[in-house]
Amino acid sequence: MQKVNVIRNSDRAPDDRAPRGPAPHNALTLVVAAAVPLFTCALFGSAAFLTWLGARAAWLMLPTSLGVPFAFPRLTFHALVGQPAWNLGIEILAALILAAVAAWWVHRALLRRPEANSWRLMLSAWAGILLGLALANSLRAVAAVLAAGAGPLAFFSYVFAGALTGALWALCLGWLCAVPVALIHRLTARTRPRTQAEPEAGAENQPS
Repeated sequence: MQKVNVIRNSDRAPDDRAPRGPAPHNALTLVVAAAVPLFTCALFGSAAFLTWLGARAAWLMLPTSLGVPFAFPRLTFHALVGQPAWNLGIEILAALILAAVAAWWVHRALLRRPEANSWRLMLSAWAGILLGLALANSLRAVAAVLAAGAGPLAFFSYVFAGALTGALWALCLGWLCAVPVALIHRLTARTRPRTQAEPEAGAENQPS
């Protein structure tokens, strides 16, 4: 019987040493990390919301008059009045980049710290929104500069301005996108002790 136990332990040893990634129940966390930024982009893509925001905080749109991207990318299927058709494609691509970077950053955080608490994961999600929005607004700025045919100095200036405004908007509103990710992670983490305890209980009941 001792030899059987030794064989069983040797078979399990490679599995114990195998690198572990995010648990299956964290898949919902990654979905929310990508879906919430898309929902926010859809909100800024609504003409009714932009009209409401412009009526109450018109000063927020002042940088837009200089060609700097405004807030989050507009996720919509209808171009704004006076905007070219290609601008709509850039906005959709920028929204997808934001969602992909935010989800990837949360995935990276779960790989590095699988047992991270909700507060730490919220900060990681917030950082992912900041990085993703900076990249997305840089893309929007590049498209505007190329369409205008500006020179290299204006090109790099607008790229920097797009990244800066994206980071500022993410600092102000990114936590609204990060909170749902932390809440979903907290709710799904409650099932973790049960799923881990069931295999151990089954192993103890096996005949030796």
